Amino acid sequence: MVHDMFHRLMRVIYSTVLLTNKLRFHLFFKHKPSAGQFCNSRLISIIKTPSRDTQNRPYLVIIRCGAGHRLIDDAIQRTFDIALNLYGIPHATSFDDCEYVFSGGINKYKAARQFINEELLEKYQGFMFLDDDIEITYSHLSQFLTYCSAHGFELAQPSLTLDSSFSHAYLLNASTSGCRSVRMVEVMCPYFSSSALRIAKGTFDLSYSTWGLDVIWPQLFASSPVVVDEFKVRHTKPVGTGNFYKYMRSIGVSPQRELIKLTNTSTVQIRDLRKPVE
Repeated sequence: MVHDMFHRLMRVIYSTVLLTNKLRFHLFFKHKPSAGQFCNSRLISIIKTPSRDTQNRPYLVIIRCGAGHRLIDDAIQRTFDIALNLYGIPHATSFDDCEYVFSGGINKYKAARQFINEELLEKYQGFMFLDDDIEITYSHLSQFLTYCSAHGFELAQPSLTLDSSFSHAYLLNASTSGCRSVRMVEVMCPYFSSSALRIAKGTFDLSYSTWGLDVIWPQLFASSPVVVDEFKVRHTKPVGTGNFYKYMRSIGVSPQRELIKLTNTSTVQIRDLRKPVE
């Protein structure tokens, strides 16, 4: 009985702290980064875009990162442009290795919702969203993106190396070649075709933690998500740890509660979410 009372008390305290932090977030959270500032905020600030006469590559890879990321330049000509979404001061003194830079946004997908417009959807065949702890080389990512486009995938991801931190064992590498249909891919490294992203973009504002978005996405498309065993990424940080989760608590967000809410999305809501975002 004492044990149960203690746990009920702890739940009340936890909920009270989240509620207090959420109120502070809605009242005082930064609206938009100032010039030269890299931080979380409601609105993004565009820092770099390519000139109008620059020829774009076929794909766009968006990486939300602080000081750095794990996309490795192995001196191979890449087939993708890079957009850095910065929430912290970067190590690099220049942005010569990327085409776009923007600061701010509450999370990777809320920022992307603001950044990706019709011009980008028309310009690129496919889009990849990488967390800053996902390790892959230019050459392997280029090959993966070409593979996805050639097979007409709407939603996909590379398999995870066997030494990766993981949440779902079925996403670990299972073969040296080929691909598999799976029930979902993860928010840390999904690929979307341009047509699929027009639809999925409408979900990007549904979760502050991003938890639960990957449950929604497979319900939006005619084909199943795919994990491609022929290509691998390494998830370098332990699952569920790090500054991101401290940040979520600081703004009053429970990832677990968001996951439960989105898992219970009704069929009527899913039907509405299947409409492309204009």
